[in-house]
Amino acid sequence: MTSPPDHPSPRTPELRVGMAVFDPRADMPGVIRSFAGPTVRLIRPAGHTWQAARISLRPATQRERVQLRALATLHRKQQRPAGQQT
Repeated sequence: MTSPPDHPSPRTPELRVGMAVFDPRADMPGVIRSFAGPTVRLIRPAGHTWQAARISLRPATQRERVQLRALATLHRKQQRPAGQQT
C-alpha cells in the first residue's frame, strides 16, 4: 500500500527550506535552499551550492548540524578584514 500523494512518504522525511540535511551522494551536510520538483537545492555555509534528489536526503544528525555551525563561524572569521578583532 502506498501513501496518498498529499502525505509525506514514511521513507522520506518532511523537508522544508532552512532545514539541515545530509546528502549521502555528496557525503556532506547542507541546508535546504529551495525545491524544484524531486530536486532540492542545497547550500553550505561558505556558499557552495548543489542539487540533490529529495528521496536521497535525510535530516542532519546533531553532529552534522554542529559541523555546519562551525563552518559558518569559520567562514565569518575568514571574511573579516585582517587585524579586526573578534
